[in-house]
Amino acid sequence: MKKTLGIIQVLAILVIGIMIGAFAERSHVFGYADNTPIIPNGTYQTTNTSAWKKMVVDGSEVTNAKGNDFVVVDNRFTNRTRGRLVLASKDKGNRSWSYYIAKIKEGWRVSPIIDGEPDHDSDFIVYIN
Repeated sequence: MKKTLGIIQVLAILVIGIMIGAFAERSHVFGYADNTPIIPNGTYQTTNTSAWKKMVVDGSEVTNAKGNDFVVVDNRFTNRTRGRLVLASKDKGNRSWSYYIAKIKEGWRVSPIIDGEPDHDSDFIVYIN
């Protein structure tokens, strides 16, 4: 004898699946699909001693301690705790800088991407205010 699912059982499975999927998306279980910025707007102090000892993130622009303005090309999570930040120069021609960002307890660890790999020897920490 064959057992088949009734219409109520199929609807119950669909409703439960939709509820679990909505909860997983809202809790960012599988990452951030809504392009949430990894470094939100604000003024931040860092451990860097050169141009990036202070940075201001304001929507689609970033300003460093020397007053250089950059356009944000990419500022988003790639998974729950990591992401990327790509900045382009406004006045130095066709130049861009890519950074690998890891969310840590103090704020964010920023590592420049050199030759396609994050350079963890020259990283710095951006502190949460």
